[in-house]
Amino acid sequence: MEEEMGMTNEQYKGMLLDELEDWQEVLELAEESGNKRIIAKAQKQIEKINEKLKF
Repeated sequence: MEEEMGMTNEQYKGMLLDELEDWQEVLELAEESGNKRIIAKAQKQIEKINEKLKF
């Protein structure tokens, strides 16, 4: 029987970095358009991802 493995730390960190890059792009676009709700949401997500990257 084959044992399933979860993500390695490196894979998880890579996924978080990709997600962080996406949210930074969203933040940049929101700032260009002046959409304060999206700016706040993007900043919150970036903070959450940065917190997860502290391992």
